[in-house]
Amino acid sequence: MMTKRETFSLMARIAVYYEQFELDQKKLDSWHEVLKECNLEELEAALQAHVSASVYPPKIADLLKKLLEARVVPGPEETASIAAGKDKPASREVIQRELEKVRTILGIGRGES
Repeated sequence: MMTKRETFSLMARIAVYYEQFELDQKKLDSWHEVLKECNLEELEAALQAHVSASVYPPKIADLLKKLLEARVVPGPEETASIAAGKDKPASREVIQRELEKVRTILGIGRGES
């Protein structure tokens, strides 16, 4: 839960990044009414993401959308594509080297059971 002071702090940062962003009491009150249930750290992260992608100051909806995007759990297809990019199969020599370590630990020779 954000305080009005934290909402002001967030809006002041927006004004630093975007000179055309005007900050007044009415806007502060309106923004706080919508954002008061949000987490300041998450909104700051959403603001950083917005700043790196847009030359225009964010609207409340822009920040909330970024929050929702950050919380979305990927579906099966997206999870599979993420996993496919990270887990590369070991090379044959790495597999053989690791198998040899296991055999040594277990005290068995190659081909023995």
